[in-house]
Amino acid sequence: MQGSSHRGILQENRSHITVKGVLTVDSIEAACLRSRGGSHGSWPWTRKMLARADEQFRGVWRELTVDGEAALDILLPPHAGEPCKGDLLTLVPDHGATVRDAGVALTTLGDAYAKNNATCAERIGFATDAPFSHVILCTAPLDWEEYAKVTARPGACYCVDGFHRLVAWAAAGRLTKDSRLGIWLAG
Repeated sequence: MQGSSHRGILQENRSHITVKGVLTVDSIEAACLRSRGGSHGSWPWTRKMLARADEQFRGVWRELTVDGEAALDILLPPHAGEPCKGDLLTLVPDHGATVRDAGVALTTLGDAYAKNNATCAERIGFATDAPFSHVILCTAPLDWEEYAKVTARPGACYCVDGFHRLVAWAAAGRLTKDSRLGIWLAG
Protein backbone atom coordinates (compact mmCIF):
# COMPACT_ATOMS: atom_id res chain seq x y z
CA MET A 1 0.00 0.00 0.00
CA GLN A 2 2.79 2.43 -0.72
CA GLY A 3 3.59 2.94 2.95
CA SER A 4 0.23 4.04 4.36
CA SER A 5 -1.23 2.38 7.40
CA HIS A 6 -4.63 0.94 6.68
CA ARG A 7 -7.33 1.46 9.32
CA GLY A 8 -10.31 -0.09 7.58
CA ILE A 9 -13.34 2.16 7.53
CA LEU A 10 -15.54 -0.42 9.27
CA GLN A 11 -13.12 -0.93 12.18
CA GLU A 12 -12.40 0.86 15.43
CA ASN A 13 -14.23 4.11 16.19
CA ARG A 14 -17.36 4.14 14.04
CA SER A 15 -18.35 7.74 14.79
CA HIS A 16 -17.58 8.57 11.15
CA ILE A 17 -20.34 6.20 9.90
CA THR A 18 -24.08 6.75 9.74
CA VAL A 19 -26.21 3.76 8.72
CA LYS A 20 -29.13 4.99 6.64
CA GLY A 21 -30.89 1.75 5.75
CA VAL A 22 -31.04 -1.57 3.95
CA LEU A 23 -31.35 -1.67 0.16
CA THR A 24 -31.75 -4.00 -2.80
CA VAL A 25 -29.57 -4.11 -5.88
CA ASP A 26 -32.62 -3.03 -7.91
CA SER A 27 -32.97 0.18 -5.88
CA ILE A 28 -29.24 0.90 -6.34
CA GLU A 29 -29.46 0.33 -10.10
CA ALA A 30 -32.47 2.64 -10.29
CA ALA A 31 -30.66 5.34 -8.30
CA CYS A 32 -27.60 5.05 -10.56
CA LEU A 33 -29.76 5.38 -13.66
CA ARG A 34 -31.55 8.44 -12.21
CA SER A 35 -28.25 10.12 -11.34
CA ARG A 36 -26.28 9.46 -14.51
CA GLY A 37 -28.47 7.67 -17.03
CA GLY A 38 -27.84 4.40 -18.82
CA SER A 39 -25.91 5.94 -21.68
CA HIS A 40 -22.95 6.80 -19.42
CA GLY A 41 -19.83 5.05 -20.73
CA SER A 42 -19.24 2.98 -17.60
CA TRP A 43 -22.83 1.88 -16.96
CA PRO A 44 -22.56 -1.55 -18.67
CA TRP A 45 -19.42 -2.26 -16.59
CA THR A 46 -21.02 -0.96 -13.39
CA ARG A 47 -24.13 -3.06 -13.96
CA LYS A 48 -22.07 -6.27 -14.33
CA MET A 49 -20.05 -5.51 -11.20
CA LEU A 50 -23.21 -4.69 -9.24
CA ALA A 51 -24.70 -8.04 -10.25
CA ARG A 52 -21.50 -9.82 -9.23
CA ALA A 53 -21.44 -8.05 -5.84
CA ASP A 54 -25.12 -8.85 -5.30
CA GLU A 55 -24.45 -12.53 -5.99
CA GLN A 56 -21.22 -12.69 -3.94
CA PHE A 57 -22.73 -10.96 -0.90
CA ARG A 58 -26.12 -12.72 -1.20
CA GLY A 59 -28.15 -9.56 -1.71
CA VAL A 60 -27.03 -7.88 1.52
CA TRP A 61 -26.84 -4.13 0.86
CA ARG A 62 -26.73 -1.15 3.24
CA GLU A 63 -26.68 2.57 2.68
CA LEU A 64 -24.13 4.42 4.80
CA THR A 65 -22.66 7.86 5.05
CA VAL A 66 -18.99 8.22 6.01
CA ASP A 67 -16.79 11.22 6.46
CA GLY A 68 -14.31 11.99 3.72
CA GLU A 69 -11.33 11.21 5.92
CA ALA A 70 -12.61 7.64 6.37
CA ALA A 71 -13.24 7.38 2.62
CA LEU A 72 -9.51 7.83 2.06
CA ASP A 73 -9.09 4.28 3.45
CA ILE A 74 -11.33 2.65 0.82
CA LEU A 75 -9.31 0.07 -1.10
CA LEU A 76 -9.12 0.33 -4.87
CA PRO A 77 -8.44 -2.46 -7.35
CA PRO A 78 -5.46 -2.28 -9.73
CA HIS A 79 -5.85 0.38 -12.39
CA ALA A 80 -3.80 1.23 -15.46
CA GLY A 81 -6.35 3.42 -17.18
CA GLU A 82 -7.73 1.98 -20.37
CA PRO A 83 -4.83 0.41 -22.29
CA CYS A 84 -7.23 -0.42 -25.15
CA LYS A 85 -7.63 3.35 -25.62
CA GLY A 86 -3.89 4.08 -25.41
CA ASP A 87 -3.47 4.67 -21.67
CA LEU A 88 0.08 3.76 -20.60
CA LEU A 89 0.65 4.44 -16.88
CA THR A 90 -0.41 2.43 -13.84
CA LEU A 91 -2.11 4.44 -11.11
CA VAL A 92 -2.89 1.55 -8.74
CA PRO A 93 -0.57 -1.50 -8.61
CA ASP A 94 -1.68 -5.16 -8.79
CA HIS A 95 -2.14 -5.50 -5.02
CA GLY A 96 -4.46 -2.46 -4.90
CA ALA A 97 -4.11 0.78 -2.94
CA THR A 98 -6.12 3.08 -0.74
CA VAL A 99 -7.92 6.07 -2.17
CA ARG A 100 -5.39 8.17 -0.23
CA ASP A 101 -2.43 6.46 -1.93
CA ALA A 102 -4.00 6.70 -5.39
CA GLY A 103 -4.63 10.43 -4.87
CA VAL A 104 -0.97 10.91 -3.90
CA ALA A 105 0.16 8.85 -6.90
CA LEU A 106 -1.98 10.95 -9.24
CA THR A 107 -0.56 14.16 -7.80
CA THR A 108 2.99 12.81 -8.07
CA LEU A 109 2.52 11.72 -11.69
CA GLY A 110 0.90 15.08 -12.51
CA ASP A 111 1.00 16.11 -16.15
CA ALA A 112 2.63 12.83 -17.19
CA TYR A 113 -0.53 10.97 -16.16
CA ALA A 114 -2.78 13.35 -18.09
CA LYS A 115 -0.55 13.05 -21.16
CA ASN A 116 -0.15 9.25 -21.09
CA ASN A 117 -3.58 8.27 -19.75
CA ALA A 118 -5.88 10.69 -21.49
CA THR A 119 -9.06 8.61 -21.09
CA CYS A 120 -8.62 8.00 -17.38
CA ALA A 121 -7.39 11.55 -16.74
CA GLU A 122 -10.47 12.92 -18.51
CA ARG A 123 -12.78 10.97 -16.18
CA ILE A 124 -10.81 12.11 -13.14
CA GLY A 125 -10.80 15.70 -14.36
CA PHE A 126 -14.57 15.64 -14.88
CA ALA A 127 -15.11 14.39 -11.31
CA THR A 128 -12.70 16.77 -9.56
CA ASP A 129 -15.23 19.53 -8.91
CA ALA A 130 -18.39 17.46 -9.31
CA PRO A 131 -20.73 17.21 -6.32
CA PHE A 132 -20.23 14.19 -4.10
CA SER A 133 -22.32 11.23 -5.18
CA HIS A 134 -22.78 7.70 -3.88
CA VAL A 135 -20.03 5.18 -4.51
CA ILE A 136 -20.55 1.42 -4.48
CA LEU A 137 -18.37 -0.67 -2.18
CA CYS A 138 -18.16 -4.20 -0.80
CA THR A 139 -16.74 -5.68 2.39
CA ALA A 140 -14.29 -8.11 0.73
CA PRO A 141 -12.43 -8.09 -2.58
CA LEU A 142 -14.94 -8.63 -5.36
CA ASP A 143 -14.77 -12.02 -7.07
CA TRP A 144 -13.66 -10.32 -10.29
CA GLU A 145 -10.45 -10.56 -12.28
CA GLU A 146 -9.14 -7.12 -11.26
CA TYR A 147 -9.26 -8.06 -7.58
CA ALA A 148 -7.34 -11.36 -7.94
CA LYS A 149 -4.20 -10.04 -6.18
CA VAL A 150 -5.95 -7.72 -3.72
CA THR A 151 -5.69 -9.08 -0.18
CA ALA A 152 -8.69 -9.07 2.15
CA ARG A 153 -8.20 -6.85 5.22
CA PRO A 154 -10.30 -6.73 8.38
CA GLY A 155 -12.84 -3.91 8.36
CA ALA A 156 -11.92 -2.80 4.84
CA CYS A 157 -14.24 -1.65 2.08
CA TYR A 158 -13.41 -2.23 -1.58
CA CYS A 159 -14.47 -0.03 -4.49
CA VAL A 160 -16.94 -1.56 -6.93
CA ASP A 161 -17.95 1.71 -8.65
CA GLY A 162 -16.69 5.26 -8.14
CA PHE A 163 -12.95 4.77 -8.75
CA HIS A 164 -12.37 7.94 -10.81
CA ARG A 165 -14.53 10.09 -8.52
CA LEU A 166 -12.77 8.89 -5.35
CA VAL A 167 -9.30 9.46 -6.82
CA ALA A 168 -10.30 12.89 -8.13
CA TRP A 169 -11.73 13.98 -4.77
CA ALA A 170 -8.67 12.67 -2.90
CA ALA A 171 -6.19 14.39 -5.21
CA ALA A 172 -8.16 17.65 -4.92
CA GLY A 173 -8.11 17.45 -1.11
CA ARG A 174 -11.91 17.26 -0.90
CA LEU A 175 -12.14 14.12 1.27
CA THR A 176 -11.89 15.69 4.71
CA LYS A 177 -13.30 14.95 8.15
CA ASP A 178 -15.98 17.59 7.51
CA SER A 179 -17.17 16.16 4.18
CA ARG A 180 -19.79 13.40 3.90
CA LEU A 181 -19.95 10.68 1.29
CA GLY A 182 -22.85 8.34 0.55
CA ILE A 183 -22.02 4.66 0.16
CA TRP A 184 -23.97 1.67 -1.04
CA LEU A 185 -22.23 -1.25 0.64
CA ALA A 186 -22.52 -4.94 -0.26
CA GLY A 187 -21.77 -7.38 2.54
